[in-house]
Amino acid sequence: MAIKVWGIDVSKYNAPIDWQKVKNAGVKFAILRIGFASTSNRNNLSLDPYFETFYKGAKAVGIPVGAYFYSRCNSIDTAKKEAQFILNAIKGKQFEYPIWLDVEDQKTLQSTNKSTMTRAVVTCLEVVKKAGYYVGIYSGKYILRDNLNDNELKNYDHWIAQYASRSTYTTYEIAMWQFGADVNYLTNKRVSGVSSSIVDQNYCYKDYPTIIKKSGLNGFKSNDSTKTEDKKDDKLKNNNNSSNKPKINKTSTNYIKIKVPSYIKTLTRVNIRKSPSITSAIIYRAPRAGTIYRITGISSNGKWGYIPYRKGWITLNKNYVKKLR
Repeated sequence: MAIKVWGIDVSKYNAPIDWQKVKNAGVKFAILRIGFASTSNRNNLSLDPYFETFYKGAKAVGIPVGAYFYSRCNSIDTAKKEAQFILNAIKGKQFEYPIWLDVEDQKTLQSTNKSTMTRAVVTCLEVVKKAGYYVGIYSGKYILRDNLNDNELKNYDHWIAQYASRSTYTTYEIAMWQFGADVNYLTNKRVSGVSSSIVDQNYCYKDYPTIIKKSGLNGFKSNDSTKTEDKKDDKLKNNNNSSNKPKINKTSTNYIKIKVPSYIKTLTRVNIRKSPSITSAIIYRAPRAGTIYRITGISSNGKWGYIPYRKGWITLNKNYVKKLR
């Protein structure tokens, strides 16, 4: 894991919060509770009364934020209702960290089988993701093992709750770890600026602000490094060319050099555009790092590769893709 950033997650139970003191204490990010589904009726969804206040307070002092929703969805219908509630609540805001679905309510987990429960979770995450947000699942090691089909959730970032001296979840890579709250083996339970006697604390292992901003997600406009490239459409050079020799892109050291056809793997979420230009329309967004694509053509400036599967162009910038041997 390349980085380890300390942050907190908060709800109304932590109010009031002096965000300047929180920042001065060394907190680097905060995940804010959007709201929750009622324990008596999962169709009744409520906004956390401090969500707006916390958002404005953290933003005012420059603390990057993400958000989570305490879920009780257990069907396609309730999942869609939660997703729409989340989208309405976060509309018009910008989040440097993901939008997380908090899946831990035992009554809900026991109300249906693993397959149905997993399908509900995926449905909610997909609706929010398709609206332009970076999403992930928050849960515990044993819930993911016993109540959900974790293999169907592997494409979503995992935020694992485990109050211990180290995380023992090893099924998939952990993006964030909630290591302490009422039990905390690593730091003080209290954080300066938070009025409650304890606060949930986390380590994050991904540079979410960079990933999210460059991908144009969570309310941000796309800011990937391809903006430095020529703002014009280039002609396709592909393996249908009259020459039998494979084409090789010749460009600067900031871009990978490949023959066509060839394969590349994404290093983050990358935009695929209608034509080889940063001004061209985005027709698809590679869902995650590690997505593999076949390249059958390169632009004349060597900075874009054509993906026949998606019928679009992807940057060949080394910060975003790598070639597979």
